[in-house]
Amino acid sequence: PICRKPVGEPQGTCPSGTLTIKNLDAKSCSGYEGYSTIELIYSFLGGTQMPYHDNPGRQYRGTHRVAYLPNNRQGQDLLKRLKYAWGHGLTFVVGTSMTTRRPDSIIWGSIHHKTARRGGGQTHGFPDEGYFANANEELDALFVPKARDL
Repeated sequence: PICRKPVGEPQGTCPSGTLTIKNLDAKSCSGYEGYSTIELIYSFLGGTQMPYHDNPGRQYRGTHRVAYLPNNRQGQDLLKRLKYAWGHGLTFVVGTSMTTRRPDSIIWGSIHHKTARRGGGQTHGFPDEGYFANANEELDALFVPKARDL
């Protein structure tokens, strides 16, 4: 293989869970008024870490996370890539939570998500001028195909 070229499809270590995608017709993300909002709901039951996790055999707690995208072209394209990343275990990892300091927690991986429709970057919300470019760069680094290729 050529250096820095993927061999096969990427595969992460995300625990098993579900992704539910909804369209919130009556709500918009700040800076994207006039567009509905795509809501991503990630849900996990608790379980036991697998051999590919940091602490095989140890328990982790279940959790859920909610993220948002504006339902415009940029949001729809990013959604395609996020769905691919989710299907390949790249969205979450088991590790130590930065907010609670609790080990063996399901935490975000290296792909940033917006967890608020408003409030700007300080609250992980919109508007955030660089968000789409940053999220797509993070997905590129994980060898997630471009939206046009999905």
